Amino acid sequence: MTCAVPVLMYHHVCPHPGLVTVSPETFEEHVAYLARKKYHALTADEFLEFLQGKRALSGRNVLITFDDGYLDNYVYAYPILRRYGLKATIFAITGLIGEGAARTYLGAAKVLPATPDHRACKAAVAEGRADEVMLRWSEIEAMEASGAVEVHSHTHSHVRWDQLHADKAQRLAAVEADLIASRAELKRRLGKDSRHLCWPWGYFEPEYQAVAAAAGFAAQYATARGVNVAGSDPECIPRLVMKDRPGGWFATRVAIYQNAFLGRLYSRLRGG
Repeated sequence: MTCAVPVLMYHHVCPHPGLVTVSPETFEEHVAYLARKKYHALTADEFLEFLQGKRALSGRNVLITFDDGYLDNYVYAYPILRRYGLKATIFAITGLIGEGAARTYLGAAKVLPATPDHRACKAAVAEGRADEVMLRWSEIEAMEASGAVEVHSHTHSHVRWDQLHADKAQRLAAVEADLIASRAELKRRLGKDSRHLCWPWGYFEPEYQAVAAAAGFAAQYATARGVNVAGSDPECIPRLVMKDRPGGWFATRVAIYQNAFLGRLYSRLRGG
């Protein structure tokens, strides 16, 4: 069996489950399964080295990712990951990360900050109230220091440049400026030269990939379903959408995409 690494894609973990949100109870069920089956949760760099053929893996491996950088990742997902000794990667929209003291999280206090559903979060951002629903740098620093979470780029502004710039030269210049700003902010705040970029909505044009690579991003993550094996293209990394479904559903999908043959077959049957 060819070794493959499932890359899991979450957005929210909060008490308002929906299309891109799992409840804390469901997330704990997922994480508990991985811990019980002795999955090793890779860091982003370990995963990239595997794709590049620079790191041999044994046993069961997985990469856990979150998109956007919502506050609920800190309030609910972070303490659950710590409890089970697993790691995750958050792709944060660096232009929306706020200032201020770290807030409370599950298990550390009885009163927790409000964590609205996805629609309410989008509305808050649109109305200039991003700090109410997005992470703060202090929270990111605390999670990184714990070793349970690392943070990389989901761009600086999270926009569709093709919808903003009809001229391709202007579009590519805007992409370049945004990616440079995001990577520079991660460097300034966290002291890291991030090599990992997640494209907003999984959308990118072929030229975007070259711009991102030139900006220093060796790994580029998408949203399409697919299999990750040694030698796979690191500039178009497929991921599995995680839903508010019970442990049996979760276990089945992780097992399928741990097997390269089954993963490819299932992806083909499901249309990619």
